[in-house]
Amino acid sequence: MRLHYTLAGSGPLAIALTHGLAASEATWAAQVPALVTRHRVLTWDLRGHGRSGTAPAPCTPADLAADLRGVLDRAGRERAVILGHSAGGVVAMQLALDSPERVAGLVLVGTASECNARARQFYQDLASIAEERGIEPVRKRLGVSAEQAREAPIHAATFASVARAMARLHTEPLTPRLGEIRCPTLVIVGERDALGVGGSVIIQRSIAGARLEIVPERGHGIFVEDPAGFNALVLEFLAALVRSA
Repeated sequence: MRLHYTLAGSGPLAIALTHGLAASEATWAAQVPALVTRHRVLTWDLRGHGRSGTAPAPCTPADLAADLRGVLDRAGRERAVILGHSAGGVVAMQLALDSPERVAGLVLVGTASECNARARQFYQDLASIAEERGIEPVRKRLGVSAEQAREAPIHAATFASVARAMARLHTEPLTPRLGEIRCPTLVIVGERDALGVGGSVIIQRSIAGARLEIVPERGHGIFVEDPAGFNALVLEFLAALVRSA
């Protein structure tokens, strides 16, 4: 399977930015310019998203983490800080569990390590809509703008597989294993995130030493709503990692 990535910048750390469902590496347009002046920055497209290839067969979070591991290999990055938003945060946590030697730190944004029955149904409904009606109704349900849609072409069948991988968090949550994660971790969530802040609190309490930032007046797309504030949090976290190296 072909996976698209972009590597830019230079510096003591590499950071890999992983987007959520129905998005692409274009999600990070306001983050890359702020990060590349100090660090090596990798952005990539999940399978079936953006410029990556398709794989409509069923997949798991572990498969998606393996995709990211493969991207890091191809980019020549043995270790990186992994930043993940929403579904991308699940991929980030899974990689930290499966390949801890590859993860120098985690930044988990508006994500969760488990989902309840309602969330499971939400993901399953997204998958069914994509398969039966195409990706446009999915974008409408997720609130994806016309501009975002132009930047992120989505393969409906592969999207359905990825959405169902997220639904697996109901019966196969990552939460019981989060105590295995030992790398520095920053958890960021908007106070008004439609997914709520509870999932972020669970992650912060489960990973030793994790720091939680609940940002007032911000929602699920906090990095778009307040890029300067979001970038400052990430840069501060990366600077602390450099100092402690």
